[in-house]
Amino acid sequence: MPATLTTITKSAGWARTDVIYQLEEAFTTLGWHGGTLSGIVTGISAYSGGGTLVGSSATDYHDVFQSSTSGIGTGASFYIDRASGNIANVYVNRPGYGYTHGEVVQLSANDIGGSVNGAVGMAVTVWVAGGNSPIGFGSTNQFYDKDVITASAHPWGVLRHTIQPNKRFGDTYRLFQPRATDLFVYSGSAFHPWDIANNANRGNYYQNRFAGTQFLDLPWSPLTGYAHTSASNVFDGYPNWYGAGFSYCSSTLYRLDLNMYRSGIDPNFVVFSYRQPTLPAVKLRDNTFGTFILHNFTTSLWDYDDVFLGGITNILYSTDEGNPFLEFRTWCTGNQGYSANDVTTKRCAEYGFTQGSGNGTIGYKATVYSPNSVPRINGDTYTRTGLYVRNNATTSHRGRGGDNSITGMSTTSNFNAVIKGIPINAQFVPIPYYMPDDFVLIDFDYALPSANILQGDTITISPSEVYTVITGSYNQTTRTRGILFCARTT
Repeated sequence: MPATLTTITKSAGWARTDVIYQLEEAFTTLGWHGGTLSGIVTGISAYSGGGTLVGSSATDYHDVFQSSTSGIGTGASFYIDRASGNIANVYVNRPGYGYTHGEVVQLSANDIGGSVNGAVGMAVTVWVAGGNSPIGFGSTNQFYDKDVITASAHPWGVLRHTIQPNKRFGDTYRLFQPRATDLFVYSGSAFHPWDIANNANRGNYYQNRFAGTQFLDLPWSPLTGYAHTSASNVFDGYPNWYGAGFSYCSSTLYRLDLNMYRSGIDPNFVVFSYRQPTLPAVKLRDNTFGTFILHNFTTSLWDYDDVFLGGITNILYSTDEGNPFLEFRTWCTGNQGYSANDVTTKRCAEYGFTQGSGNGTIGYKATVYSPNSVPRINGDTYTRTGLYVRNNATTSHRGRGGDNSITGMSTTSNFNAVIKGIPINAQFVPIPYYMPDDFVLIDFDYALPSANILQGDTITISPSEVYTVITGSYNQTTRTRGILFCARTT
């Protein structure tokens, strides 16, 4: 089945806040907004129990989930702070959903030190946003949380992206923030949308923040460092946090298109690509910018009760005319520390492929595909054209014909230039997901010099097999040759 193209357009003169609205509309079109959540926990009216943890003067438990509840709320977690072994402070960590004002949540003794050490279970009475009239967050056509008003210089929006329902970490929270001409993307297993901070005992501490466990879901503790927004309600993710970042435009002077190529084979697979079609271009890279894939798949390699799917794959093109290639760069962490001494979100499912090299700015794996017509880096494509045996008097490998003749392989043995079965990243072993066959790489060598190939151009293999160019890399000399990433449209 062919892929389909949907374009969300912002006219020339757009503002950064329009980028958030554009993404919001894009995810509405795809049906990716997770709907409304209400009954989220924003504070604690009372708690009791906990006992004394003998032999520990200061042990904190970052992400304690409920063992039971008096109502039907689910997903909330709490930060338990002990001093001299006793409970000193209790804070809201994950907001959960479905709670009623005054609902009593039970925490297991085993999750806060174990009863054998003198700790006992706790009862926590929760407050919810809106009190007895709970407030809803997000909808089927709106981000779960966003700020395009007080943060107009650095606007942001959070997508609650459901990968697999009814799993503890089946929702991925993706935060998008444009800065100048770059778009930064972060992700986590939870996000607290409440915009009122309360760092007193029983409070929510920081507003509008990713939530979870230190070093698993966050580079820092949710109660220290930059796991939150600043006082002006601007998400302060950079430079203290590091996420996937890429160019999405040249300037606001040209129309901004967000093109979405959606697979007809697997509708969960979508390639996003920013383009400014009114920007003059003599090469594809002149007006085609960030091309990326938000990971959206299930696999037998992991269980979303244990990990969340936080990865994003950027498709980058070479800027070297003499060495065209496409790089598939997969970010294996949702968020990570900017310094090499800081750690990443290790609960991110793809983190296992980093083999421990996910710190600092090394949180990605890259596969590079080069055309057959130039030296390759990796990701070689199978081809037999040009293989030959040279027959001369100095070699024992004589072929048919006399000395100094060349016997070439028949062109019928050449592999089709349309390459299917592309892994999400060839550096992953085992590979958790292969791109559906309506997305291909095309290795080409065009006889005309300096041909200008742009996103949206078509390549016809046969009347029933037509591909549309998404992005690519090629040189323009006496011939035009390189490699293209395309979607099948016929």
